[in-house]
Amino acid sequence: MRISCLATMMTLATMTLLGCGGGTTVQPDAFELDGTWTYLGPSDGPHTLKISNGSMVYADEAGQWSSNWTIKEYDNGLHHFQVVFESGTGTYLPVGQNMSGTYAITDAILTVQLANGLGSYAPMQSPGTCTEGSTFIPDCRLYLNQK
Repeated sequence: MRISCLATMMTLATMTLLGCGGGTTVQPDAFELDGTWTYLGPSDGPHTLKISNGSMVYADEAGQWSSNWTIKEYDNGLHHFQVVFESGTGTYLPVGQNMSGTYAITDAILTVQLANGLGSYAPMQSPGTCTEGSTFIPDCRLYLNQK
């Protein structure tokens, strides 16, 4: 009887340590960029960006191209995200297999600066403008929230 009781207690303790003991899992906050965004510039053609349920979909307003990305991770506090390419049609944007993004939100304007790969984030420069003086910031895009 003692061995059976001891075995039961050890099993319950192991399950608790492994997260199987009825504890609750903390869910991350929703991604603050969830929603639909309209591209404002500076250089790509008119398109929308829809962010929801762990995905990003870029779509040309004329229907000529689109690309689908899975959000690998995000951090609302650091204003970072990582995405992995899933599929695309036409001559889609952005181009790459994996990207890291740094973002800033000013009122309803979203500034995104992208970097290829998942290892580094582009520093945020000039939120809301995508220019430094008269020079465009590479891989920078502006969007308007479509509330």
